[in-house]
Amino acid sequence: MDELIVLQTLYTLLVQNKTNRVSLVRLQTEINDNALLKQLVPSTRKPAVSVHDILELIKRLFPKKTSLTEGQLTFYNLHLGEMREQLLARYAGIRESLVSQISATEPAIEALVKDKTTSQRTRLLELCRDTLLNKFEEHARARMYAHSVGEDAVREPVNLALIRGRTPASILELQAWLQMCVANATMYYGSGSKEWRDARESQGQLDETIGFVRSVLE
Repeated sequence: MDELIVLQTLYTLLVQNKTNRVSLVRLQTEINDNALLKQLVPSTRKPAVSVHDILELIKRLFPKKTSLTEGQLTFYNLHLGEMREQLLARYAGIRESLVSQISATEPAIEALVKDKTTSQRTRLLELCRDTLLNKFEEHARARMYAHSVGEDAVREPVNLALIRGRTPASILELQAWLQMCVANATMYYGSGSKEWRDARESQGQLDETIGFVRSVLE
């Protein structure tokens, strides 16, 4: 990147001066005032480009085509058209390299974002689960679901302790689990019995609890 900045700055000064000479002090000043370099220095913690660095870069970019006299860099057999082509080629090379690096890291970034989003969603759903269960358990009739009702008779035994250990995929799934508790009790106990009446009344308590939690989420 330093080579590109030096080459770009040098090309600009040569075009402006309309000569083959450039002040080394001015070249250094223009390079270190470069907006891109100013952004790179804090992130890379590299110091500003020194005179020695500039001379070494120029020697490598233009072997045996320069001389330094009284602070003036003189370039020999230099064609600005060729220099411009060299500059554009370096731009293209760096751009392709950056595109390749970004493409290579995209899967990892996407996986990280997805994992973070999934983790946040999971924590939110677990919070909703605990909030809803805590609120529901405030009702006396909800205590009948501390253990699975009719465990030997119902197709899928479910209770509050079991639900508390699960992570729902959505609020609707959490609601369905709780609804199953009520449905199991309603179907298991004989119609008109005290347990059956408690189960029927717990339906209203469940609806009230779900309504409360939904209002909080909204």
